[in-house]
Amino acid sequence: NTCAYMGVILEKATYHTKVVEQLEKIPEIVECHYITGQYAIFIKVQTKTNKHLKKLIDQQIQTIEGISRTETFISLEQEFKRQIPVK
Repeated sequence: NTCAYMGVILEKATYHTKVVEQLEKIPEIVECHYITGQYAIFIKVQTKTNKHLKKLIDQQIQTIEGISRTETFISLEQEFKRQIPVK
């Protein structure tokens, strides 16, 4: 499995809601965050292979109206994962 994180840069901030609606339709996107900083949206993607990831980026994500460009970070290994207690 390939786990990747992707920063999404929008053409305009007003595209945010429409872009998120389209991203939500893609089952390989398991998390989506509206963030501060250089990206407007940061997503977590789970695919079967790197080839599957490339196809997803080229054919589904980058074709969404309002997305200017993306930057992808492939996770080499998950070092740890934890849950924090909520009080």
